[in-house]
Amino acid sequence: MPMTLLNRLCCTQLPLKIDDQDDIEKCNVLRTAQLIEADLPPVLHERGRTVYSGQATVMCVTAKGQAAAKRHR
Repeated sequence: MPMTLLNRLCCTQLPLKIDDQDDIEKCNVLRTAQLIEADLPPVLHERGRTVYSGQATVMCVTAKGQAAAKRHR
C-alpha cells in the first residue's frame, strides 16, 4: 500500500534509493498525488508487463505528504 511506504519515507533519511519494483510503483502513485518528490527510472514493457529500468530516488516528502501520513497513522 502506498501509504505504508509514505509513512516509512517520513521516518527515513532522504534522499533514498529504491530498487524494489513494487515500491517504485508505489513511489509513482505518491509522486502523482504530489505527496513526494522523486526521480523515477524509465519504464520498459516486456512481454506484457511493465518494469522499471533502474532505481528510484526519493528526494523529499512534501508538506501535503507529511499531512497525509499524519492522517493515515
